[in-house]
Amino acid sequence: MKARHTYPAGQTSASRLKALLACLEAEKGAAAAEAWLAKVRLARGDLEDETRLLPLAALRSALAAFVAELPDGLERTAPYLAARDNLGVWARVLRGTRSPEEALARLESSDSEHGRTTRWERLEARPGYWRGRVRIGHDPKLEADGLLARARQVELSVVPTLFGYPRGSVVLRDKQDDAQEFEVRWPLPTPTRGVVAGALTGALAGGAALAVHPGTASTLAALFTPILGAAAGLFWTRDRVRRIESAAQAVRVSALERSLALRETESRAGAGDLEGSVVAGQYRIGERMGSGASGVIYEATRITDGVPVAIKLLRAATAHDVTASDRLRRESEALGLSWHPNVVEVFDHGHLPDGTSYLVMELLQGEMLATRLKYRVRLPAREVLPIAKQVAEALVAIHAAGVVHRDLKPSNIYLVPDEESGGAKERVKVFDFGIARVEWEEMRITNMGAPLGTPGYMSPEQESGLEIDHRSDIYAAGAVLYECLVGEPPPVSDADMWRPGTRPPSSFAMRLDAALRTDSGVQPASRRMPSVAPAAPSAADERPPAAEAVDAPPAWRAVIERALSKRPEDRFQDARALLAAIRALEPAAEKPSRTAGEP
Repeated sequence: MKARHTYPAGQTSASRLKALLACLEAEKGAAAAEAWLAKVRLARGDLEDETRLLPLAALRSALAAFVAELPDGLERTAPYLAARDNLGVWARVLRGTRSPEEALARLESSDSEHGRTTRWERLEARPGYWRGRVRIGHDPKLEADGLLARARQVELSVVPTLFGYPRGSVVLRDKQDDAQEFEVRWPLPTPTRGVVAGALTGALAGGAALAVHPGTASTLAALFTPILGAAAGLFWTRDRVRRIESAAQAVRVSALERSLALRETESRAGAGDLEGSVVAGQYRIGERMGSGASGVIYEATRITDGVPVAIKLLRAATAHDVTASDRLRRESEALGLSWHPNVVEVFDHGHLPDGTSYLVMELLQGEMLATRLKYRVRLPAREVLPIAKQVAEALVAIHAAGVVHRDLKPSNIYLVPDEESGGAKERVKVFDFGIARVEWEEMRITNMGAPLGTPGYMSPEQESGLEIDHRSDIYAAGAVLYECLVGEPPPVSDADMWRPGTRPPSSFAMRLDAALRTDSGVQPASRRMPSVAPAAPSAADERPPAAEAVDAPPAWRAVIERALSKRPEDRFQDARALLAAIRALEPAAEKPSRTAGEP
């Protein structure tokens, strides 16, 4: 069973890794830079946009690999952090600020709003001085070796250079598991200091001249030289201030130009060009797996550890649609609450910078139950039994978490090889919680008064748009078992004919009897009725001709009929009762199945 994340992963901007790459390439050459990229599972294209978000763990790995190549090279990355092609990330920090202390107060704006695990707070600030603390919410193990703290020191020292000043000196004053305190100082040109320095220089020069050539002229020179020196110092100071302001303005313009260039590049990128790109700062998009009315699912790889995942993205047209976004959020919440080996695992969810919602789940490698039924039509009872047990176990976990799935059907049940059995057995994974209902949440998803679900698997109360509970999922589970054994979903109209204590011989009953025969091949007189095979598939249907009915114990009919009762109170009252009834079928299901008519 996989371990769950205790801490949020955290994100960082690509600018930090871009600076490491540029420094390493300048110091060690292109071959060393390429080897470094391979170690951190990144490509050059991932770092072209310095504003792109990447996993914080990727920065930690990149720093470790960098220091292994250049043990004393971290300080030398400072100029590359403020290089012209790396200024896009500073645009928001520089906008509207006139001094380093103002920019340092905006450090949070350079991080992602979503996935942020560092919170900066200013403790003290004045011209030439800033002291602040960063609160850490990610895994403290990432901070254990101090590499991230050293990287923060270098980055803080660069901020004064964006305003034309020399690099600042940074001291890490306090370091704890959940917080670090930094102090930054940088020199300021002040008129008083310039005048005093000029006057002293002039006085020394005048005194030296008087000592070498005593006389009236030398005495007058000694008197006026400090005044001239003070004036020169004042002029030099003002010129330096002017040059600092000019340099700061140039950096601000360059940052704006770089930001606009990145935005233009992003706007030119097509919606279908996601393959190979990194989204949500952590996932490299692979091949498209499927799409629907509101979203698309891609295969992806988590950069930090190479784990394959599936990521669901809302389409651009529905990215800001409240209902679609709420359904994706609801799916992520339901999956997080219902964590179980038979429920698809959710790793992450949130919003991209443009507001698009995304959901990251485990990548399922196997076959949908619907696909298996499409080509085999129906399954023998011994093959249905483990599927039925695991579906019931999944429902136990889902309902215990206060979640009602509302759309359980074969296309939402995945069959994957069970790693614990070496692939000899299959594990059921229930997924697609897009219309699930969380019991304790007041807000409910609506759909213009129409019932939510899939006809054939919806309970009568769900089809009628009435209030439902977990027993509606029990009905859907019965419909899934019915289809597995009969070859088609239970007829909707026949389900409406059920009444407590009466069961007219409908097509539902006849089809179920046709599939569920006793081991002897002869049905009891009380249940003997004509066998009606499923309707022949049309030419457009790729399914093979319907197979003959298979043998199964009569107890299967009792379980399915109870699960498919029209009234909720006549069904199994919870998933545990359904699971117990299915487990009771196990001894009989272990007998070899036969097709109808075999001796």
